[in-house]
Amino acid sequence: SGAPRSAFEAFGHPRPTEVFAPTFEGSATVRSGDITQDPRYGHNAPHFGMPQGHLPVRSYLAVPVRSRSGEVIGGLFFGHSDPDVFDERAQWLAEGVASHAAIAIDNARLYQSAQTELAQRRRAEELQRLLINELNHRVKNTLATVQSLAAQTLRSSDDLATAREAFDRRLMALSATHNLLTQSSWTSAELGDLVRQAAEPFVADRFVAEGPSVSLSPARSLALSMALHELSTNALKYGALSAPEGLIRVTWRVAAGQLEFLWTEEGGPPVVAPTRRGFGTRLISQALARELRGKVRLEHDPAGVRCEISFPLDADDAPGPAQPLPAV
Repeated sequence: SGAPRSAFEAFGHPRPTEVFAPTFEGSATVRSGDITQDPRYGHNAPHFGMPQGHLPVRSYLAVPVRSRSGEVIGGLFFGHSDPDVFDERAQWLAEGVASHAAIAIDNARLYQSAQTELAQRRRAEELQRLLINELNHRVKNTLATVQSLAAQTLRSSDDLATAREAFDRRLMALSATHNLLTQSSWTSAELGDLVRQAAEPFVADRFVAEGPSVSLSPARSLALSMALHELSTNALKYGALSAPEGLIRVTWRVAAGQLEFLWTEEGGPPVVAPTRRGFGTRLISQALARELRGKVRLEHDPAGVRCEISFPLDADDAPGPAQPLPAV
């Protein structure tokens, strides 16, 4: 009593010795008129009593502070240099203070827990809003793409049956790319996977692909996959894939921050330039270049169709180390 805080700074946290154990375990209040005469005193190393330099303590009162759940939060320790200072009334008062301390700490913990729960709920609600907005954005984009596919297909087809067949194929190509993007939570798609996807409906050895690992953003993946679908469909109808010995080579590389992509057809019938620009030609020559913010050059060379695509990689794209892909 009356001792300054500095008097206790040289001593560590009390250990659960025989004297302190009832308080730390929360089993009982300890009140002693002279703690140095208590049978539990002085049995624990290394001090076997009070440490050197400790304030003289004779009267001793220790009360555990227990939460409503029974957890021992800590203890209130009272000491005096004179014996027989703490009576039953002092013990009753100390126990009352301990109860109020436990209630205050429990309430503080409940408040902190409530604040944490509210913060988590706010974060969850914000995430939900972001997900709903993202979903709305993707649905609108997908619907706009489907609407454009339908309009362009109908405009470029001579009859309804042909239009329906072409529209179904294009929807399947769009769906396949969506599946690829879903695997990465719509963060990116590998260029090699897009090429494999375009080659999948055809004989494996009719496609030869080689290039480094490159992850493309969702928008670029969708645009490029639709272009590859149109090139593959055109090759099947009129180009290399319409002949038994026809072959398609697909290569790409990354140079100075640019992706350079090349599609070439070999061994097919002589190519004749189309007399009118269909949906596929417009998609590759115009829409693809716009979406990639790059350049597209489509050539109907008699020896085979050739398509050169180049565009700058940005923060949403991630080039990886160069590694040849097996034939697809």
